[in-house]
Amino acid sequence: MSSGFEEDEDVRAALTWFAMVSGRPQAFVERLARAQQAYRTVTGSPENRGQDPSLEMISQDVVGAFLAQAKSLLDDRRSYDIALASQIVPWVKQIGRNVNVLPYIPGGVERAARMLRAESVAPDSAMFELVMASNYATYGFDVAFIDEAPGQARTPDLRLSASDSSKPIFVECKRLKRGQYEIQEQAKHKKLFLKTAKLIHDRRLSVHLDVTYTQELGEVPDSYLADRLISALSSSIITPKGYPWRDEFGFGVVKRADLAAVRRDIRDSSLYFGTKLARLLCGHVVRESGYHLAVEANPDERDPRFIDSIHYGSVATWQCIAPAAIQKKARFVKAKVVEADRQLRMHGSGIAHLGMDMELQCDSSDLRRARNIEAITTFRPCSDLLAIYVHYLVPRTPESNLWIVDETVDRFGQGSGPVPSLKIFTASATVGNELPAWKQEV
Repeated sequence: MSSGFEEDEDVRAALTWFAMVSGRPQAFVERLARAQQAYRTVTGSPENRGQDPSLEMISQDVVGAFLAQAKSLLDDRRSYDIALASQIVPWVKQIGRNVNVLPYIPGGVERAARMLRAESVAPDSAMFELVMASNYATYGFDVAFIDEAPGQARTPDLRLSASDSSKPIFVECKRLKRGQYEIQEQAKHKKLFLKTAKLIHDRRLSVHLDVTYTQELGEVPDSYLADRLISALSSSIITPKGYPWRDEFGFGVVKRADLAAVRRDIRDSSLYFGTKLARLLCGHVVRESGYHLAVEANPDERDPRFIDSIHYGSVATWQCIAPAAIQKKARFVKAKVVEADRQLRMHGSGIAHLGMDMELQCDSSDLRRARNIEAITTFRPCSDLLAIYVHYLVPRTPESNLWIVDETVDRFGQGSGPVPSLKIFTASATVGNELPAWKQEV
């Protein structure tokens, strides 16, 4: 087995703790090794080249595949996925930073053990709860997980108490992954790209299509992108900046991809088939979920995830700024706030933490934040809701780092007390500007 990238003491401490919590440390290590091998098999298959694999695509043991990425940082470059790492390693590292307090949080070991037993359930919510519980503990609060009784209404996740307060504070953590609307939107755009990719391969094209949709993707014809590309190819008028268009569905441009930049990059090395390849072809940073590639290239025999020569390559970049689409995504946030308020109602003073992923360098992220602010500030809680924290997270696929996640925190509620404005990733450095995470320079 190949060596890893670095010896990260926090990551190793977290994995050691999870192994202990599992009750069978050697079986835990073997479980993660199986997930590493599953990743190698999936990414070694020719039909999966150029696809960023999801945890579900790697293995039915989603929890094992999640933690295996942290293990791969330590011991196996071949099974370390640079697209997944920024969504996983920061959480595991934060657990490792707080591992000395976790055994003393009532219910903490049980919550971690329940996560490890639920193989097919993504561990995002459990990791959020464990991280926030341990963060509060490191701030000096007495923290306990609250058990849910079967058949009864859902309760908050945590109970906090402090020496200078006679009343406990209850905390609910909501990890907002993509809602059903976003999942359908992604699937629709993949369908939009299929006909375009066929045209690219048939004609061996190296082009960049950049499109901003002003209508919901459900309203856009399946042939839309392919039709715009055909129009560009048949046009006798092409500006120095390419072939622009604007219509009832959106606007965009078709221009020549920079194949020469790719060839310069792989002249004496190989190139990961992913975001960097897309960046070189289009000339700017791409969003992890906002691009598609259609490429003919030769894989590096040492690692099929990399290419060492290219014949042609095209990239499509996209975003949707349709007001209806943004509003539907914001409704998902309000629904989670209502749910948290309901869980806190019968317990006393409460705090809600919402963690949600945002898109890097994307106009729709600004619009979404504005809609979130509107949805939360107009909400009237039924509980004694002291504060709502929205943690905007931007996991990046970096080119010069092993992993990066940026965090911006918006706080809503009654003044600045009674608790500090906690970040999820407490050791992260503060950037010296007022820009949100998705606007930071890469």
